[in-house]
Amino acid sequence: MLISPSAFPFPASMMSPPCTPLSRRKTAGVVLLAVAVSWSLAFGSGTRVGFKDAFATARGNAFVATADNPSALYYNPAGITQLDGLQMAGNLYHLAVSSDYAGTGGTASLVKDRQNVPSLYFTWKPANGSVAYGFAVYAPFGLATEWPNTSPLRTHALKNEQTYLTYNFTAAWQVAPNVSVGGSVTYNRIDTDLRRALGIFGPTDLFRFEGNGHDFGFNLGLLWKPTERHSLGLSYSHRTSVNLTGTSSTIPLVPSEPASARFEFPEVLIVGWSFRPTPAWNFEVNLDWTNWNRLNTVTVQKASGATPLPFHWKSGLFYEFGATHYFTNGWNMSAGYCFTENSTPDATYTPAVPDSDRHFYSLGVGYRGERITADLAWQYADGGTRRVVGSPASLIGATADGSYRNTINSLSLSLGYKF
Repeated sequence: MLISPSAFPFPASMMSPPCTPLSRRKTAGVVLLAVAVSWSLAFGSGTRVGFKDAFATARGNAFVATADNPSALYYNPAGITQLDGLQMAGNLYHLAVSSDYAGTGGTASLVKDRQNVPSLYFTWKPANGSVAYGFAVYAPFGLATEWPNTSPLRTHALKNEQTYLTYNFTAAWQVAPNVSVGGSVTYNRIDTDLRRALGIFGPTDLFRFEGNGHDFGFNLGLLWKPTERHSLGLSYSHRTSVNLTGTSSTIPLVPSEPASARFEFPEVLIVGWSFRPTPAWNFEVNLDWTNWNRLNTVTVQKASGATPLPFHWKSGLFYEFGATHYFTNGWNMSAGYCFTENSTPDATYTPAVPDSDRHFYSLGVGYRGERITADLAWQYADGGTRRVVGSPASLIGATADGSYRNTINSLSLSLGYKF
């Protein structure tokens, strides 16, 4: 959108064409600085994707103390000692994310709302062995959002995508008949594409950052069954620190320049208790903590100068409850509830991550055969209406203040095979 010089917070001479190469470079430097200062990175908090298996999802993701299928490689690596022989499983988590905005600038809704998050798991435990091994590929963080270019939020968020892909190599040891420990080494690959409008030079102006990077991490797990009816689980995923390198573009001022930024991803700690009053029932409760407190200020390094980006996100908890009833013919039914805390304060809010407190409700059905397993889960998340006040202003002085109605609908399908 076009604005008058009086609406722009910098001197009108900065916007007066034509620009000489020198004045254009100075303009670019100031605009880049302002963009960086006001830019809240799009893949902060609400992007943790904790649902990695249909059976676990149906139980409200309360699975760390059960962990009895190959997705234990994600939930609790110690659990794979319960799996004999060679097994594999895959999961597809299909979700529709909805966010509807209403504020002083008008209304808008997310454009790109349907996404698929796949996972793949392999486990192997030799006959009569006490050590099990596993390999998995999954995405613990990520997702994408896209607001229309005509949106009143265009100077805060347009298209924002991030893929955080983890390659997990695991070994677990059954120390005693009722105690197992596990550990994983992870290689994590991150690709990022972030876009937002400047709102200064017309409907096609754009700020874009593209970058990628990698880091190594590790996970630890403990599974303890003090009695036949009770099981306790503990899982820890170590933080990662990723240096994203790529390019930054400010159109029409600077087509492209090298840029980099080190981004901190949080550690995750999950504790859980499973209670099985009879072989036909399994109840579980988990407490799941994500330490976003370590994400404070990210410094963007580029030719026009280093610029700090304040985030100051908050750590959040997932409260997870689930129940499963096992039938005698191999079928089971599950239900669950999960409450997730918002991690993005109003002071650094960006609509690129329409985060809010959410209530997840889930139902599922599964089958356990001699060789084949299958699970299907439905999930609905109600994020209520979040009212944002005091969010950062963009270059043209507009904020993202207003109300956001956030919901998620998802289906999760898992298929497994025992060789």
